[in-house]
Amino acid sequence: MSVIEDLIIDLNSEDEKTRAFAAEDIACDGLLEGIGPMLARLEIESSRYVREAIVSSLKTMSGPELVTRSLPYLRSDDAFVRNGVIDILAMQGEESLQALRSSLQDPDKDTRKFILDVLVQIGSSAAASLIAEGMADQDINNVITAVEYLGRLEDDRWIKGINNLFARSDNVLLRCTCLETMALIGNEESVECVNKRYPSYQSISFLEQYSFLKFVARKGSDLHLPLIISLMGEKGQVMHKEIINAIEGILKRIPRDYLTPDLIGVIANYLESDIKDINKYELLVLLGKYRNKEIYTILLKYLEPRNPLILMGAMEGLGEYGNPEAIPFIKDIQTLVQDEEQREIIERALARLERLR
Repeated sequence: MSVIEDLIIDLNSEDEKTRAFAAEDIACDGLLEGIGPMLARLEIESSRYVREAIVSSLKTMSGPELVTRSLPYLRSDDAFVRNGVIDILAMQGEESLQALRSSLQDPDKDTRKFILDVLVQIGSSAAASLIAEGMADQDINNVITAVEYLGRLEDDRWIKGINNLFARSDNVLLRCTCLETMALIGNEESVECVNKRYPSYQSISFLEQYSFLKFVARKGSDLHLPLIISLMGEKGQVMHKEIINAIEGILKRIPRDYLTPDLIGVIANYLESDIKDINKYELLVLLGKYRNKEIYTILLKYLEPRNPLILMGAMEGLGEYGNPEAIPFIKDIQTLVQDEEQREIIERALARLERLR
């Protein structure tokens, strides 16, 4: 018998290690005749060890035959087999694109979804072009996947199509995905589409609020602050991180020295609420960047040694705010603090304020 015939026999041996070694030898010797038998064995193999050996071995091989023989296994009922084949095809890179393009027209919607999974792993410009074709898929879930993957690849060549999908879609999940993708690759037209669909806080459905805030964090402007303030009042306890990110994103993109009174007021109320200490820390540090007189009073209020995280936020905020009148208050706190990290922050704040005297 030939070498490949012997290895195929070993591939179906009763001994687990023999099966695994056979797969490795077929791949090592580049025996293309072994691709089909390895895939067939993968489908029926019960040993996780051998399955992983087969997939790892196939991933080291290449060529049109590997792609052609692997594609049908995307229809497998076994998730391990499907995921393994997705990885195998992705390893072929652009060599597999011609076959993948044809499979995007497969009548099975799940197969088309798995092709998109392969393409996003390949991640090239040409692969992104094929993913964009998925925006016209008849299955809404595949459309959602295509939009998500274009955002993940940060490929903005199809942002116009994504903007249009968002503007005309009645599917909430698709709109949410469009929002999160537009947050990554959106343009001015994206902002206009979002503003047109959500003229007020009340027009944003609960399911869309998280995605809307992600969009605002990356693309928002002062126009969105009233909507965020409304959300803080009603939904702030369940979306605090997203709300804070949205505020920080707007303020970072549009620099200023002063915050509006309504924004300071809602942040002050937020600090009094039951949001997590880490979020209070973030807000206190954020407040220190601005010059409103009320901010100084707020920061002093949170010089609380019994709460280390909030104390550090207030200290960092006061150091950034730059009012030397805070020095006596900080020194009083300094005598009560033993933690090394807290003392370091206190010393930095004091050093900065001393320079401003």
